[in-house]
Order: sequence, then C-alpha cells, then structure tokens
Amino acid sequence: MRPESKLSILGLGPGSRQLMTRQACQTLQEADIVVGYRPYLDLISDLLAGKRVVSSGMGGEVERAKAAAELLEEGSVALVSSGDPNVYGMAGLGLEVLDDLNRAEVVPGVTAFTAASCWAGITFRRSVAVISLSDLLTPWTDIEKRLRLAAELGMPTALYNPKSKRRDWQLDRALEIFGEKARVLVAKKVGRPGQDIFWSDAGEILEKEETRDKIDMFTLLILSGQGMSHIQAAEESLINVVGIGPAAGGQLTLEAERLLERSAIVFGAKRYLEMVRGSVQAQMISHDSPYPDRIASRLEEARAAMEKRERVAILTGGDPSIFSAAWRYRQVSQRVHVAPGVSAFSAAASRAGAPLVNDFALLSGLQPKAAALSGAGFGVVIYNLAASELPSLLNLIEPERPCLLARDVGREGEFCLAARAGDLQEARVLGSRFTFLVSSASSYLKEGRIIARRGYQTKYGY
Repeated sequence: MRPESKLSILGLGPGSRQLMTRQACQTLQEADIVVGYRPYLDLISDLLAGKRVVSSGMGGEVERAKAAAELLEEGSVALVSSGDPNVYGMAGLGLEVLDDLNRAEVVPGVTAFTAASCWAGITFRRSVAVISLSDLLTPWTDIEKRLRLAAELGMPTALYNPKSKRRDWQLDRALEIFGEKARVLVAKKVGRPGQDIFWSDAGEILEKEETRDKIDMFTLLILSGQGMSHIQAAEESLINVVGIGPAAGGQLTLEAERLLERSAIVFGAKRYLEMVRGSVQAQMISHDSPYPDRIASRLEEARAAMEKRERVAILTGGDPSIFSAAWRYRQVSQRVHVAPGVSAFSAAASRAGAPLVNDFALLSGLQPKAAALSGAGFGVVIYNLAASELPSLLNLIEPERPCLLARDVGREGEFCLAARAGDLQEARVLGSRFTFLVSSASSYLKEGRIIARRGYQTKYGY
C-alpha cells in the first residue's frame, strides 16, 4: 500500500448533482481510482475524467469493497455509495475488509429519506425509525419485530427497499402492521430523472394496483407518526430553509451554496452564520434573544423581506427535516422551499466508522423508547443528551454493544468517544448537547472504529 494513499467511502447524495456536498466533489477530484456500482458512476461520469474507474453490477458489493482495498497499493481510492454510505451503504463493508483503518475515511452524504422529507415539507420533531424491508441480508423475523415496535411506539417510519419484482408480500405485511389509515409519503427516484413524490395511505396502496405498481426498489415510503409536522413545500420560493450540515465548509451541498449566493438576507444562529461566512455576500442576521423571541423575530423579518420580493435563506444545522424549526416557517409563507443537508447523525456515524448500516432510529432527547429500540436491534441516535443522563441509559443497553458519545463533530472542540456500553460507564464526562449513538445489531469495534455488519458475510461466505 502506498504510504500516502487512502480509502474514502463517500456518499453521492440521492442522485441530483445539486445534493452532492463540496467535500464529496473534492474527494472525487483527489482520488486516483474510483470504485462503484455502474449506475451510480454514470451519475458522476463527468467528474471521472483521468481517473481509473472500476465498476460492477447489482450484487457485487463484496467484490467492489475488496477491489477498493486492494487498489490502495496503486493510489488513493474513492468507494462510492448513493445517498449516505452509512445508510444501507458501503461504509460497513468497506471498513470491514480493510486491514488498516488509519487509511480510511467515511464522507457523509444526504440520504434519500431526508431529501424526500424536505421536498415534501416533513419535519420529524420527536423521533423517526428507518427500516429496510429487504430480507436478503436480514431475517424477516427481525424486520417484522422492528416494524411492530415502531408502530406500537407511534413513530414515523421510513421504509427502504419496499418492493421488487420477486419480493412484494413484505410491503403488504408492513402496511398491515401500521394500519390502513396510516398516511404514506411515496417517494420514487428521489433526486433523479423521473422523480415522483406524492401522498397516499396504506389502505389505498394495499387495494389499488395502480398505486402499488408505482412502488419498486427505487422507491421509499414514509409512514406518518407522532411528532411529524408538514408544511407546503415548493421547488422555488423567496423563503428558503437551508440545511448546512453539522460542520463547516465542505458539508454544504451545491444547492445550499447556490441558494446562499442568491439570497439578499441570511438568518441563522451565530454559529451557523460563522460556518457559511465565506460563502455568503448577503446581509447576515442573528438574534440574541431567548428561543421563542428569536424565532418570532426571524419570522417577522423574513415576512417583511418577502413582501419586498427579497430572497431569504434561513439556516438550520444538519438537515431541516431532523429535529429543526423548519415547520415553523409555514407562518411566513404558504409555500417554502426546503433544501436538504447532511444530517448530524450521519456526521457522527461517519466519524465513528460505520455503526448504522442496518435499521436505526433517531430520537430528540432521551426517551423511554430508547432501550426497547436498542433491544430490537435498531441502531439508536439520541440528540441533545446531557452527560448526567448517560449512566442510567447505559444500564439499559447490552454491555458489549459499541456506542459513541460525541459533541461538535467536525467543529472546533470536537469530542468523540467510541467504546462498549459497559466501558462507557467508567467515562467521566460533563456537559450537555451530546449526541449518543448505540450501534445497530451485529456490530463490533475495530481499531477504535465501530463497524456494523449487514450480513454479507453470511450470504457471500467471505
């Protein structure tokens, strides 16, 4: 292996070039060799001039991961995933087959379920579960147990891989578990030509063949649940809620950069404004008042700017669909454009390694459901955890389960501690605003990184 070469496992976003991050573009530019699934490489063919390109078809995940590791002998390698590499992507497998993790990095990307949520105007205010219906690598008994738990807990739930030509009964079973009255967002080819995003309900999908036929492996579903808000989203608007990712600079999507360049006024918390200062020529406005007053002032000033036909960007850290105030901005305009961003959970997962490549759940603050979700094999990410809450939480988690405690990922003063739950009991940590991550099932620690196995080792016998 060349001493200077590295393996970058990166997310391209859900398909649209505008939803690639600057960091992903830069990583591709610096790579000598690019490895990926052929249709994904076709999406970025214009970025691959002068690169050695290694591609394979459906089912070649292990082959691609091993090739990427072996090609480090010849130069730096970019192993690409669509969406985010930690969301049913290549991060786990890529790290699993690599001998020296010091040569590896995981570059997060916008994942399809948050992109679809933003385009539909959805904000998850309390929690959301993410489940793949494919039982190719995960036993159906485990999948159904997680579906039932998410439904019992009233959680909004994103379903990946809902139906294929040979596998259709699993979708029926999932919809039956959530009930015929459940509202369902159907999002097909998110961010790609032919994108189709519309609302339905479980009963209509079960009964109408025309609706069912629209659902395939290029589709994801979002089933409504408690704490899910909805605004009328628009492709174009004078009011733009812009997800800037959890860190500075490179995690901005190309769409976020474009919207900031076009804005007359940019509103946001001081730390967010500092993160984008080099990309903005507009007037930048923050407010120092308590949270309710700060939001009220921002709403009033954004409304006044819109009446003058001035374009406004309102910044959210991470992604606007995940535990943000995006839902409040329906008070400014009936139609708001919401631009997806790299989520904080994705940035933390990428720093830890590959802890979430199986089903996972996100929680805003410590909630009683966390232990049950972890026990069912979900990866669990808890936002805004206080260090004082950690000991009692760890008592409810399997002692051998790898976990991550993190704060300010990608920013000055970053703190990241990966260890087994039992070992974290000995940590002497103070403060608040931590992100706590319990890795998904079948995970282990390797060279200080957390790797969750998706089941490829069973199917392909490597």
